[in-house]
Order: sequence, then structure tokens, then C-alpha cells
Amino acid sequence: MKRQLFMLAAIIISFAACKKDNTQKNEQSSDATNSVSAARSSVTASDAANPLNPYDSMGYWHNEIVAYIQGCRPGIDSPDVITSTQCVLRFYREKKGEDIPASLFETVSQTVDKSSNDMEGLITSCPYEEPVKEALRTLMQMLKQLSDSDSDYATIKASIMAFEERIMQNSQIAEEGKAVILRTTSVARYSVFYWINYNKPQQPQAGAAMKWKTFVKWLAAVTSDIGGAVVSGNVGYAADCSSYAWDLITYSMP
Repeated sequence: MKRQLFMLAAIIISFAACKKDNTQKNEQSSDATNSVSAARSSVTASDAANPLNPYDSMGYWHNEIVAYIQGCRPGIDSPDVITSTQCVLRFYREKKGEDIPASLFETVSQTVDKSSNDMEGLITSCPYEEPVKEALRTLMQMLKQLSDSDSDYATIKASIMAFEERIMQNSQIAEEGKAVILRTTSVARYSVFYWINYNKPQQPQAGAAMKWKTFVKWLAAVTSDIGGAVVSGNVGYAADCSSYAWDLITYSMP
């Protein structure tokens, strides 16, 4: 049943977002501000870190950028990938002193759609060695299984870290391939931590329906994160994909 609903969520992602009335906008703005504040306080939490992953800064910066995006444009009434991208560019200018071309993000919406509907095809089309592609497929399967079983974050993190350890010890994968995989797992580990905790302060006793919506949203966001990391290797691009996927689900689900 959960797998069928996940496929439904993937279909929902491809449709235009629903409009909200002014009352709903004000409530969302307030909720967004509170959620961003709570999430931002967790961004640097060691709970998400794996010091053994040499590329773990990828996940750290991912969460910094996502939190910045959420605070950059609270109160939006529909998914807006252009505004989201502008926030990413502003983050790089303000926090890193870097100007990166907006053209880098022109394919974010296509990557989110591809990640949601054909992750297998997205991974297959990337110019990586087959062992790298197989590892990325395994990562996705593992995350879906963990979400299907309603695993808590401690279980998800432990599973990802065990997977990372196997990758680091795998002599069949070249160092360049390990870097691709470990950057992606870092993003996944931090992203799950961010999105699972994003709405918690507002829903301390959430019912089954709300828990299901949260599950759908975090899995969609993390799936798009992984897709963005796989196709670009750029943490800003991955964060943009993640935020846009979250917004699509938020404004498309009843």
C-alpha cells in the first residue's frame, strides 16, 4: 500500500500546485518562519554527521543552503523554482563570496521530475562506472525500504553509515567513484535529518495522516536531493532540487 501511495505522490509532483487563500498564506508564513527557525538551529547538529566520511562537508553545506532557502522566501503560495534558485545564488554571494552562473540551475525542475518518476533512468544515464551506479541504486532501495518501515532517524542514519563503510572498504570501486557515492550519501543523511525534523515543532502529536504526508514529503525531497547530487555533483543544485520537491508536494497534497 505504501509503495502505491509513493507512486501516487510521484505523479502528484508533476502537476501544478494548488492555490491557497490569504488566510492560509498567513498561516503558512507563520508556520514557515517557525519551522525554518527550528530547522536552522539543527543544521549543524552532530546528529547528522559521519566523521568517517571524508566528503561529509557536502551534507553539511546542503543543510545550510536548504535552511537559507526556507528563510529566504517564507510565505510563498506556490512552488517557485526561479525564486528558490535566486536564494541559492544569494547564499553563495553572501556566505561564500562566490558568484555562480544561474544557468547551472536551469534543469532543476527537470531533475526533480526525473528523480520522482524515473530514478533508475536518471542513474543509468550518468557517466559513471557500473559499480558506482549499482551503489546508487542500492542507496535508493535502502531509503525506500527504511521509509516503508517507518524507521526513525537513528535507524536511517545507522543504515546509511553502514553502507558508507562498505563503500569505503570496497576495493572494486575506484576512488573517484567512491567520492561520487560518499558525497551522495552525505547529502542523503543530512537531508533526511533536516526534512524529518522540519515540521516536528508544529506537529508534536501528529496523527497517521499527517505522519504519512511528512513521510511522502521527506522521501520526495531526499530523492530529488540524490538526483541533484548525482547529475551535478553540486551541493547548491542538490539543495535547490530538494527545496523545490518539498514545495511541490506541500502545495499539491490535500
